[in-house]
Amino acid sequence: MKNYAILGAVALAATSVSAQAAPTVSFAGGSGATAAGTTVFQNFDSFADGSTLPGGTGALALGSSGGNGARPAYGSTGNFGSVLGSGTWTVNFGATSIFSFVLGSLDTYNTLTLHFADNSSLTYIGGQIINDLSFPSGSQISGETNGVVSYNANGGPLITGATFTSSSNSFEFDNLARAVPEPATWALMILGFGAIGGAMRRRRVSVAYAA
Repeated sequence: MKNYAILGAVALAATSVSAQAAPTVSFAGGSGATAAGTTVFQNFDSFADGSTLPGGTGALALGSSGGNGARPAYGSTGNFGSVLGSGTWTVNFGATSIFSFVLGSLDTYNTLTLHFADNSSLTYIGGQIINDLSFPSGSQISGETNGVVSYNANGGPLITGATFTSSSNSFEFDNLARAVPEPATWALMILGFGAIGGAMRRRRVSVAYAA
């Protein structure tokens, strides 16, 4: 009996840790504005219209729908990303506390997996992606399925990547963004560069003369 009680306590503790570590999901429906505190690192404009995205299969950069995806209704210009049926695309980036992107016409068959610095991952399916299970699936114009979704690590492991998958056409997204470095991080970087510069200035070249 005692062993069962211990196992139960351990399971409860693990559940609590997992709950605390889960990112906070925020969805600004009907908005295309970059999430506060983040900067865009991928807008797909460097790819040719209709080209395959590296890092996956069945994933395209699109400038127009062409039957392979509908442009997100808000905040998307130029190209956008689209994962087709049975396709997948993974993007990796420097560890960040916030990951955000413009979402288009969310469907129940869209899946997003976040990857974390501790090598764990967390998968969201359909409405879980925006923390709303009663959304109008597939609407290309509704603010309930088009907008900016953000994931805040909330003190848990930092986010290092994301995988977009879809079992049918399509999963559309644009303007992937991550948190800008905190002031303390910038200060440490500047201090590090300063130390390197100081060390280089202090170096003296010794010249040996032959007798």
